[in-house]
Amino acid sequence: MSKKLFLITEFYDSSQNTTGYLFGKLHEFLSKQKDIDLTLLTKKDEKVLNQPEALYVKGVTFDKKSLVSRSSYELFIGFSFFKNCAQYIKKDDIVFTGTTPILLLIIIHILKKIIGFKWVLLVHDVFPENLVAAKIIKQDNVGYKLLKRVFDSVYASANDIIVIGRDMKDLVYNKTNHNKITVIPSWIDEKDITLQAKNNNSILTELGWQDEQKVVFQFFGNLGRVQGISSLMKAIKLMKRAEDAQFIFIGDGVYVDELKSLISESNNKNIIYYGSVSQENKSIGLNACDISIVTLADGMLGLGVPSKAYYSMAADKLIFTIMDKNSETYQMVEENNIGWVVETSNIEEIAEMLDKAVSDIQTQKYNSPRKTLINKFSSEVAMNKILNIIRTL
Repeated sequence: MSKKLFLITEFYDSSQNTTGYLFGKLHEFLSKQKDIDLTLLTKKDEKVLNQPEALYVKGVTFDKKSLVSRSSYELFIGFSFFKNCAQYIKKDDIVFTGTTPILLLIIIHILKKIIGFKWVLLVHDVFPENLVAAKIIKQDNVGYKLLKRVFDSVYASANDIIVIGRDMKDLVYNKTNHNKITVIPSWIDEKDITLQAKNNNSILTELGWQDEQKVVFQFFGNLGRVQGISSLMKAIKLMKRAEDAQFIFIGDGVYVDELKSLISESNNKNIIYYGSVSQENKSIGLNACDISIVTLADGMLGLGVPSKAYYSMAADKLIFTIMDKNSETYQMVEENNIGWVVETSNIEEIAEMLDKAVSDIQTQKYNSPRKTLINKFSSEVAMNKILNIIRTL
């Protein structure tokens, strides 16, 4: 008899965002397993193709820049998921969730005690510790201490925990003292990202940035509070070889207005904010560079692993990593010789490493990021690890 599995996620399609891509791939893989009776429970999105067998909760729009608007959304979507979970999930079923929406975790935690199902938790964000890193709340705040106490218990109640980095495993273990934590990096299918020569890229053609003598650095993805973009901008000002480098920012997020101001103040025509690109044009966006910049601000150790690193590896782009030396991405780039690494705390060192990258890319030998992805971080390997965890339950 097939085991009943509920895949519960806010996003489920690659056209929505990275979470949608990852869960969409996971849904596609799990639906092919004959020993699993899979049900997708997700938020309805009129802009993407609906899964006919799925269960949907109603979605609402909100202002990402407003904490009040976002909090109201979390309450609404959390209640919607609660009704469906309570109605359809039965004893001994298996539930697989991510860490958003955040109230979903409390809901699953409570219903698990009442109903008696098994829970696999995929951790992309560690809450509420990520609020401190984003400077939304202070660590000594009473509200934070209460949230941490609650969510430490919530995370610990999962039967199995999957994390996306070694540094995150250490943090989650300290948070939960859980003995079943597995590291499985984000699963990117390299076939979804096509390779493209620099002189054939439409974005670089539009900008007139096809000079092979200049090195194009790119920041691609979410422009948020925890990306450490201000440190990067300060470092660019200190570069000795700035005239040989160009910087393009592609994406969206709460930090966009601040980024535009920093670019304007720099008075450097070789730094631009391009805007965002559609999911359909992701390959074009990822190929609009020689080097991909992947950053995390100070205080983010263990709290996140930027999926953009794996997307850029699929595009066969070398990675320039700015983050704590104990972080997953820093170690991955260094261990596999696929780019440059520097810590976030020293602006002068970041500038020196940017200059070094400009020189090294013409003279030094690096491994292929795409081949590294295929050999060590393929979606097939990740999916089978997840399947094994589910089957043990």
